[in-house]
Amino acid sequence: MNSVKIISLPVIDDLGLESLGCDIIITDDNATVADLLTALDEFAGQYLADCKGCDGCCRERAPLIAADIPALASLLPPNDFPAHAVCEAFGELTISKNGATDICFKRDPNSGACCLLDTSNKCCTAHPCRAFVCRSHFCIPRSDILSQLREEIVNTGENELTRLLLAEEANGAAPLNGQKLSALLSPVDYPPNPQSGKKAYQEIIIKETVTPSLWQQIKKEG
Repeated sequence: MNSVKIISLPVIDDLGLESLGCDIIITDDNATVADLLTALDEFAGQYLADCKGCDGCCRERAPLIAADIPALASLLPPNDFPAHAVCEAFGELTISKNGATDICFKRDPNSGACCLLDTSNKCCTAHPCRAFVCRSHFCIPRSDILSQLREEIVNTGENELTRLLLAEEANGAAPLNGQKLSALLSPVDYPPNPQSGKKAYQEIIIKETVTPSLWQQIKKEG
């Protein structure tokens, strides 16, 4: 039995009508991000229609995390610097004035579509390798707890991806899109975190990658 369960959550809209939403329960301290994704797939299979042919979410901001890199790198020729290769091919990195990074899938400047979207058939060209943010998205309301969980996993994973890019650059990777990150960012601002060294979703322990306050809200006794 999966230690993570996505449950239906009735949502009342502004007109007083009830619709389907979702919430989360975790019963094991060792539950992983892979367990979360399995639970989301099970929920979708039970409650949601097949979304093939709907590309609405493929036109939204879609951040990348470090654990997304191995699968996406498999779409490219072998490279000693996989984080750079993936971000060069599929990613777009922006740096705010305060030094925060945002690493997202490239989007077509005219349509806003993700670079991996087949716009004619409205489907992902790399569906088996899609990123965590894509795998964890439903176009139905999420509870605040589930939304915060997804956000914290993404934020920690983006920070780890930034750390990886800086480390690869220090080891000889060519500047990403001609932009030398070490001239713009300090490695001390991106230390190892609970997602460091994790190359698969099943290696990321949810309890370790979220704040203690959020974990207290999510964890239930089995």
